[in-house]
Amino acid sequence: MSRKTALFTTVILLWSVPLLAQEDPNARIKPLSTLAKTDGEYRLGPGDLVEIGVFGVEDFRHTVRISASGLIKLSLLDPIMASGLTAAELEARVASALQGEIIKDPQVSVFVKEYRSQPVFVLGSVRTPGQYQISLELKIIDAISMAGGLLPNAGREAVIRRQTGDGREEQITVNLQQLLEKGDFSVNERIRGGDVINIPERVAETVYILGEVNRAGAFAIPPKQDIRVSQLFAWAGGPMKSAKLSRGILVRYNDKGEREEVPVDFTAIIKGKKEDFVVRADDIVFVPGSKWKDLGMTILNGIPGTLATLPYRIP
Repeated sequence: MSRKTALFTTVILLWSVPLLAQEDPNARIKPLSTLAKTDGEYRLGPGDLVEIGVFGVEDFRHTVRISASGLIKLSLLDPIMASGLTAAELEARVASALQGEIIKDPQVSVFVKEYRSQPVFVLGSVRTPGQYQISLELKIIDAISMAGGLLPNAGREAVIRRQTGDGREEQITVNLQQLLEKGDFSVNERIRGGDVINIPERVAETVYILGEVNRAGAFAIPPKQDIRVSQLFAWAGGPMKSAKLSRGILVRYNDKGEREEVPVDFTAIIKGKKEDFVVRADDIVFVPGSKWKDLGMTILNGIPGTLATLPYRIP
């Protein structure tokens, strides 16, 4: 066994240890959810059945259903908009309407006898996507909890689509990473009946290795992990005997989309003389071989076409 092969055999053995499991984001969802600890801020809407009374006035007790337009009709009063209000807010509104000529200092009570059925749709990378009925005002974390939590391939955002009062469609993007990992409750958006919540799949980030390695291909970068070039070599099965490790090339595109080619001495990296650098998404590592002079520039110049033919591999 050559010294070069022995060095990379050591690297492969080291990186053959299973990667540490990523923290399950669902472990954070349940403690943040208010499904089991509602705060009484339910907002009324069409279809709710409410009982309205005034303390000390037996004749003023009505059980009414909020109309499709959000209104309630009570004797002696003009129609009152109830949709969107909490029970306490409706009490204040009815009291204001009764105050004065009808009843002096009315003490109004509102009791919700029947909650309307409010459908919410949770789609995408959740364990049990579908339609859910809610009777309380909840937040995005509650909707995800109702749908069984996130799948491992869930992305870092949730998209809420809803109809506004004037018939337009509104789209709200929630940063789940900011909510679940950083605990920023300001992004824990309230959901409403009729909301469609979608959790898109995470877009896989890919790094490429080609040339004189045993398993050239495209490799997915696990989420939230730094992958170093030595690990990429391990995934690729190590170099072939004909590999010219000291004459490697890293092809990388900068923020402006400009292509950069950086010489890399992989032998020096393995010996610890140079940094075992972290590869980025879309990096291309090229390992030349004995035919480098004839084929190297042809391969590098034709990288877009070359990448299209590479097999997609799972580390």
